Amino acid sequence: MMKGIFRYASLLSAAVMLFASCEGPVDGPVTPPNDEPGVPETEGTLTLEVDKLIIQSNGTDASTLTVKFNGKALTDEVVIFDAANKPVDLGTSFKFTTAEAGEFTFYANYKTFISNKVTITAVTTSVPETPADPKPSSTSFVRKVLITKFTGAQCQFCPNATAALHKFFDEHELAANAVKAEAHTFSSDDPAYFGGKFYSVSSFPTICVDWSVLTTNVDYKSISSIVTDRYESEDAKVGISVNSVCADGAITFKVCVKAAETGQYRVGAWLLEDNIKGQQKGAPVGEENSWYHEFDDCIRIADSQSGTSYAGIKLGEIEAGKTAEKIFAWNFNDLDPAKYHPDGWKVEDLKLCVFVSVPDEKGNSYIVNNVITAPVNGITQFEYAK
Repeated sequence: MMKGIFRYASLLSAAVMLFASCEGPVDGPVTPPNDEPGVPETEGTLTLEVDKLIIQSNGTDASTLTVKFNGKALTDEVVIFDAANKPVDLGTSFKFTTAEAGEFTFYANYKTFISNKVTITAVTTSVPETPADPKPSSTSFVRKVLITKFTGAQCQFCPNATAALHKFFDEHELAANAVKAEAHTFSSDDPAYFGGKFYSVSSFPTICVDWSVLTTNVDYKSISSIVTDRYESEDAKVGISVNSVCADGAITFKVCVKAAETGQYRVGAWLLEDNIKGQQKGAPVGEENSWYHEFDDCIRIADSQSGTSYAGIKLGEIEAGKTAEKIFAWNFNDLDPAKYHPDGWKVEDLKLCVFVSVPDEKGNSYIVNNVITAPVNGITQFEYAK
């Protein structure tokens, strides 16, 4: 699977002796600046930056690389290398284009200095534009809670959680303010099995709410109480908009996060699939109980890992009223679940789950503050509170 690309390697720096010289009647030694001719640059930091981390593989869409030494842009004596440590000729403008889809990693060399690495992803689809903001001056957003169910078709006790959530989304007043995702991680003999790297639980079923509360008490009353408490615990600190393009088995989408208050934020995105037919162990049968055996909101891609946490990828600080963006690019034709789709994936059964997390009260971990679902092909604007 392809993952949203924000990979940064460590910066390497070298420190050696400074040279001093005396010229004319002076009170003491004079150290010439490093930009004087003939004086070697002996310490500093070389960085490599790009203006676009994702481009279209059409041979014309370009990402411009910028090499800086101690913050000053360089072009002379700079060599760009690829991931195989081979020099790459990008001309004097350092513009990278390609007609092939894939990931391309580069780093720069200047004298004795080596830069960080950057990875540019080339996708077959066009790179989506930022969705229009229907209320640019507003930061009052609808708040939604993320409910993740850890389950499995062969889990005989999991129908209890299924029934409780079925009732919640049918009857509860906060049903419209909740988003469900199912992690089928119990066993691999499950048509909805998710074998990707993900959070591991020791007991099934388990309900996780906003990456804040985990519980094995999966009755309707308990779930309703936890969701209500989380919903009422804080206002929406962010709004989320998405512009997505799906073609030829690839999904490329831009997420825009708008902050209602200044803070540190992370963003995560999952690909969910509906209408997966199976046989749920321990569930009643019959046409009236068919919903037990039809799995919806099943995680197929989870692109939200940061260290050991799956609560989102770092966006950094966003000032109140300002926005930050991240582009994700996935290829779902290469996924393991493809074996369950001999006739190909049905795009109409796929959707995106995008969430933003914030530090908890103690600052020890990140918890979800807001979440939305979005089509894999289309635009979802910020949802403002009425």
